[in-house]
Amino acid sequence: MDLHTIETYLRPTALDQITTWQPGWAWLAGGTWMFSEPRPQTHTLVDLHGLGWSEFKITSDGLTIGATCIMSRLLQETYPASWTGIVALQQAVRELASFKVQNVATIAGNLCLAIPAGTFAPAMVALDAQYQIISLDGSARTVPAVQFQTGLRQTILQPGEVLRQIWVPAANLEWQVSYKRLCLASAGLALTIVVAAYHPATDRVRFGISGCVTVPRLIEFFSIPTSEQLTQALDRHLPLAEVINDAQGSAPYRRHLTQVLMQRSLQAVIH
Repeated sequence: MDLHTIETYLRPTALDQITTWQPGWAWLAGGTWMFSEPRPQTHTLVDLHGLGWSEFKITSDGLTIGATCIMSRLLQETYPASWTGIVALQQAVRELASFKVQNVATIAGNLCLAIPAGTFAPAMVALDAQYQIISLDGSARTVPAVQFQTGLRQTILQPGEVLRQIWVPAANLEWQVSYKRLCLASAGLALTIVVAAYHPATDRVRFGISGCVTVPRLIEFFSIPTSEQLTQALDRHLPLAEVINDAQGSAPYRRHLTQVLMQRSLQAVIH
């Protein structure tokens, strides 16, 4: 889609070339969502690609993903054999879109879009990823994935701030994982997404949940939970009043599906 309101295109090669942030400005990464709908309030695009932030680094400490790294990189690399958790991130790519989008859209962009159906957020939450956020003045802060999204298309990012890097510790990538997503049609928006991560040595279990709520949730157990404990945890962390209720599915239906997927994903990771 053409954005007829765009008047200015900027492609800085260093962050300090952008000294102020004005209303009507927007960061541009992959652009697959940016150019998918009218944006009458946006008149200036600031392209991140000139900054060279497309890193994808595999080290003994973990996985680092830069702000402009495209999704398909997750499917193309070779990982340490112990990194069983990488399957959750790869499945987030496959569940999201066609290969055409995967080769343009960025991982960070999907997270910053902050919609319930976003496929990466629950995987990052389950794996306890850390996000580095930087400001125009170069100052940086790091936050856990579970704190990043605050509402429907809302994040903790302040005007001019950008999600610079995503880091997933190697120890977390060694957990057993299961990624389950349910929607009304194969290409439809998710009714619920559940990503389970299990640490066999300690029996810890982490569930990243989205699709059924506007803010991804983390439900964590320090031993393998029973069905009753799953129900009790859902009552505490996913009250019906906070579950999405729309034409696709009622809140009780979405939460019921979430519990079913939690039970199935738990069985998948412990066997």
